[in-house]
Amino acid sequence: MASELLKIKGIGPVTSEKLGKLGIFTPEELIAYTPVDYIDLDAESDLKIAENGDFVVAVLFIEYAAKPVRRGKLQLFRARGVAADGSKLKLTWYNANYVSKIVHVGAGVRVYGKLKKENGVPELINPTAEVAVEQKGRGIKPIYRLKGLIGQSVFREAVRDAIEKGYTLKSLVPEAADDMPLSEAVRTAHLPNTVAAGKKAKERIELESVIKDIVAYRLVVGKRRRELFYGENTAVIDPVIDSLPYKLTVSQKAALDGILSGLSGFDALNAMLVGDVGSGKTIVALLTAYYAVKCGYQVALMAPTEILATQHFRTFSKILLPFGVKVALLTAGLPAKEKREIASAVAAGETDILIGTHALISGSVNFKNLSLAIIDEQHRFGVAERTALIAKSGSEDTLTLSATPIPRSLRLTVFGDVEVLNIERRYVGNVTTEVVVKAGKKAMLNAIAEECLRGRQAYVVAPRIRDIEGIESSSADRLYKELSKLYAGKLTVGLLHGKMKAAEKQAVLDGFYSGKISVIVSTTVIEVGIDVPNATIMAVFDADRFGLAALHQLRGRIGRNGDKGYCYLYTEKDAEEQIRLKVMTEETDGLEIAERDLQIRGAGEWLGEEQSGKGGAMLPVRMMIRAKELADKVDPEAHKEELTAYALAKQLYKISLS
Repeated sequence: MASELLKIKGIGPVTSEKLGKLGIFTPEELIAYTPVDYIDLDAESDLKIAENGDFVVAVLFIEYAAKPVRRGKLQLFRARGVAADGSKLKLTWYNANYVSKIVHVGAGVRVYGKLKKENGVPELINPTAEVAVEQKGRGIKPIYRLKGLIGQSVFREAVRDAIEKGYTLKSLVPEAADDMPLSEAVRTAHLPNTVAAGKKAKERIELESVIKDIVAYRLVVGKRRRELFYGENTAVIDPVIDSLPYKLTVSQKAALDGILSGLSGFDALNAMLVGDVGSGKTIVALLTAYYAVKCGYQVALMAPTEILATQHFRTFSKILLPFGVKVALLTAGLPAKEKREIASAVAAGETDILIGTHALISGSVNFKNLSLAIIDEQHRFGVAERTALIAKSGSEDTLTLSATPIPRSLRLTVFGDVEVLNIERRYVGNVTTEVVVKAGKKAMLNAIAEECLRGRQAYVVAPRIRDIEGIESSSADRLYKELSKLYAGKLTVGLLHGKMKAAEKQAVLDGFYSGKISVIVSTTVIEVGIDVPNATIMAVFDADRFGLAALHQLRGRIGRNGDKGYCYLYTEKDAEEQIRLKVMTEETDGLEIAERDLQIRGAGEWLGEEQSGKGGAMLPVRMMIRAKELADKVDPEAHKEELTAYALAKQLYKISLS
């Protein structure tokens, strides 16, 4: 395969080896490697808002140029230029002898490359430099994610040569090519006339890539067969439903029916229950767990925090104890003796439902007859934790609960057998979200005070517990001291974080539940598991340090009974970060936020354990669903040899659908 690559201009043994690290071993894989972005060399970038890692184009007046000097085997050349708007840019080249002839004091130079910012100082290292007046009409250049292994220009020329030599991609599904044949998409994506055309062609190639992944995965993996069977009629859960002080909503009933139907099939259940905070996911999970227990099995429910695990334990115990179900709580904070007693009861089959945190996946916990693993708020767990819990189950029946599915999970709903069940929101649009910058901090804190003086309660969230030297960010400790002083004599402020002792945390929570504490300053420990209907206002400090999924969860703590709520996302970052946060002001639906998050930060490396990044083709969720629809029309057996080799090369059999 590599020998074919060596036929491409500019690719020798060394470059071929580097391409291999990018997963490129054939000319076809080379042209299937789509750009991450495009840059118009005739359009200057706004250096004042450009961020670290951006590709920029700048026309500069050179105000300083040093003489080239040698540093060991390297020749170093430094300069500094000023753009028309006054922005200054440091320029550094290594072993670029031609540059000093172009870049000299008083020269007008067009440069483009990847921006590096350290301590706010913008710099380009080894940018392409050209005499400004000669460079109009250079057109659109694709930008590739090359991990520093290969230069952009080398990669571009290799792709161009591969296309000129006639290498192209074959479409599995002709219907997908209605708007743009794949061969045309290949040329346009890599050699575009406009940015818009390039992006459309890139999306077409990525659509084909996802289709191929889906079909190949199905060919080599298939579905997991059930090993444990549920023999009871689903009507056994009716007494519990009748005992509830409220009626299930239509969407709750539909979701429950879908889960129970999955448990009755021959294939293992792999379902994701999606519903915004307060929509009623917990009761659906409880009824599912009760059904499994009535069928003679054990159930494990893993939550990310002790607060949420304890909340579930109380809910499950209150509802299910009258029906003879034995529920236990296992967390890392319990005394060793109590942990051993709980583990012993679980191993003996004396515990029906075990609820806990990461402690559930410890080696000391062994179930006698576990059939169902329930994982709550799964965006807080890594792949390893989820897999470890599922491994304790004989049949691998899995139910995950999420208000905002992480992008990786959205990807897996397309690739495999993850069934997505939605519960509709009870309250829509009752929380107003606003991005606040430094100038608006005082007004924000005044708004919190005014709301609380009217009898409401507030959350103030910080990204860390304490200040760390050298890192500029708000800490819970510092905010607690600041607000205690600011609100002294008016409001009672409490502090809550994960490093506090269990008794201390409970005392603060009890004060907040009772209304004695008006403002609670915390870390994301309050993200899930706290239900205070009287809380209607929240301020998240350094909101730029949180993912959109986490922000959506945090926002779900306020306005839980339908009252008007206010969520402030405070940031001192630049305009680009404010644009990301603005998603939260525009979207209230968890799935929509997950899609925007997918577009911003990627779906994660779905072959591995990384939860973010740009591994694999990136498509909007709706296009991924379109890819699944098209993949359903492909007969894997008709392409068996090609797809089997492809699946083995990409190790698709290692994908975890959990």
